[in-house]
Amino acid sequence: MNVIPLLKQLPFFADLSDDLLGQVVATGRTRMLSAGEFVFHKGDPPDGLYVLLDGRVRVFLTDDQGQHDVELATLSTGSLFGEMALLDGEPRSANVACVEPSRCLWLSREEFLELLRSSSGLLESLLADLSRRVRGTQEKFYWEMLRRQRLQSDMELERHRALSSLVAGVAHEVNTPLGIVNSAADLLGVLVQEITTSADNTPGLQLLCDDLRESAALVQGNIARASTLIQRFKTLSSQQVSEARQRVHLPNCVQDTLSLYSIQGRRAGIEVVFQSRLSGPPDWDGYPGYLSQVLLNLLTNAERYAYPPGTGGRVEVELSDHGTNDTRRFDLVVRDFGRGIPMELQSRVFEPFFTTGRDQGGTGLGLAIVYNLIHDSMHGQIELTSRPGLTEFHVELPTN
Repeated sequence: MNVIPLLKQLPFFADLSDDLLGQVVATGRTRMLSAGEFVFHKGDPPDGLYVLLDGRVRVFLTDDQGQHDVELATLSTGSLFGEMALLDGEPRSANVACVEPSRCLWLSREEFLELLRSSSGLLESLLADLSRRVRGTQEKFYWEMLRRQRLQSDMELERHRALSSLVAGVAHEVNTPLGIVNSAADLLGVLVQEITTSADNTPGLQLLCDDLRESAALVQGNIARASTLIQRFKTLSSQQVSEARQRVHLPNCVQDTLSLYSIQGRRAGIEVVFQSRLSGPPDWDGYPGYLSQVLLNLLTNAERYAYPPGTGGRVEVELSDHGTNDTRRFDLVVRDFGRGIPMELQSRVFEPFFTTGRDQGGTGLGLAIVYNLIHDSMHGQIELTSRPGLTEFHVELPTN
């Protein structure tokens, strides 16, 4: 294969003469690489310059936990990489691995620097190419920063919308017992007035007293109900606003969130069943506000997508634990028995703005928020398994 025409297509070599390009090809060596093989890792010493003659490679970084890759670029035939470390002598700043079997022209650092000293044309081409790359990288990171900021704003807005919906539901539910209290109080006033004006204070008085006791019981019961709802909502809302790490009784935290969702769930025909199977202490050092948002989003997702509109169904929430001491983890499973998620869509359900229910009011941010809260805020894990008749979201919460 004549490599010189391919090199001439690269800005890095475009201004060089055929003779100098011939020297580059003669000095370089061919490397054959298999799919999945690393060309070099971040931190490796700068071994040389690479020209991709055939195949594809990916340039990426890995996060500090070693769990997620950040893609920087995918390069195909005719691309150049590895030149930055040739100039400054610093370790490699990213990983490069083959996507498919590939063939590279490799020029060692010593050989490259020798060519650079002997050719002013190569130096000029190098500086021009580096300038273009710096400008392109700056623009790419600028637009990526804007995209992430916009996505973060959309997610925060969706969280506040969910909280607003919860506020409306709780307000409606609180108004019902308060209305009963008000009616019972009015009735008490009427009955007391009747007692004070009635001359008959024997059997009639006894009946009036019975009515008074019943009304008083209604007042007390509904005041207690309203107080409980308000307290649960205050706890949940303050946790979501503060986003502070707290030590909480985990089953109670889950139950409080389910109690608040039950207002919305009853209207949709969703029956939520909670089971705690903890074998150890129930205390959890974590972020209860984030957890409540995760649980509410998973329940809303089941309500919207698991069952046909208007039919409702059963959703099980199960809390368990495994491990001991420093290795202990809490497991939270949200399980429905609906239509399931098609296999081809399961890998995309946590992507921002991906939804199959936009006509049902879905924004495509609910499960993306869940994923970010669990991974980034609580440092946990979430997995999905689904088939027709059974879908499970399995959340693992660390204890420290």
